Amino acid sequence: MAILSMEQEITTKEDSWVELDNIFARTREPLDSDVAVIILKIHHPAFLGNRKSFDYTLWGKTLTEWVSLAFDTCPILELETTASSDILYTIKPYLSDKKYTAVFYADTPLLQRKNFLNIIDYVKTKRMNVCKLERGYVFVTDYLRTAEKLYSSTSANLDFKDDFLLVCDMDSLSRASTILKDRILKYHLERGVQILDTNWTSIDADVIIGENVTIYPENILQGKTIIGDNVVLQAGNTIINSQIGNNCEIIHSVIDRSKIRDGSKIEPFSYIYQGEVKK
Repeated sequence: MAILSMEQEITTKEDSWVELDNIFARTREPLDSDVAVIILKIHHPAFLGNRKSFDYTLWGKTLTEWVSLAFDTCPILELETTASSDILYTIKPYLSDKKYTAVFYADTPLLQRKNFLNIIDYVKTKRMNVCKLERGYVFVTDYLRTAEKLYSSTSANLDFKDDFLLVCDMDSLSRASTILKDRILKYHLERGVQILDTNWTSIDADVIIGENVTIYPENILQGKTIIGDNVVLQAGNTIINSQIGNNCEIIHSVIDRSKIRDGSKIEPFSYIYQGEVKK
């Protein structure tokens, strides 16, 4: 993926990160237009403090945002509820005119779009009114309108490793974090980014990296950061919500909400905050 020259005026727009919002399924399969999604947000009390468990952040996205990535352009409704709430009572007032209603939970951030599509295909092939998943459901919406109780107690025979890992405490949050980190790094490695030590490199989900980039250990790339082509990130950098131009070299520095123009070299121990560096 080539990055435009940083010598051109660059404005930050939401569509700059559309590609990143499908990080685990870059091939754009057509998604069934007859599906509406409801995400149930349940707080797990094992998470202490003022923040709800579904708002915990992993690699730049909340748990709820990670789940949402699986659904592409489906209409999505988020509902905050409790574990003891009746699912039919909770969702019935919010049914759409779509043929299918898929119900998932914000505590399964590892759900991938390709497997969501497999689930929908399974439901259609089997002509099911209700498909119970390990953590979630897919319903025929018209069935939901008249149903008074869920009778399906058997989960669908779909083997999706990791996708339905329940994040309900700090241990499961840590496991999910490790898996998501590996998926992000694998994505960049497969596209030619040279990451010299994956154990000592952290890249958030929304980071865009250009061609022929080398990343040495102890680099942290956070937020909506763009790394241009032919960039060398020497060891020990932290780059946050910044734009790094083509042919740059960054050495052991902190760059926060800044723009580094093409061909620049940032010397060790620099701290650049809301600034712009030209060659």
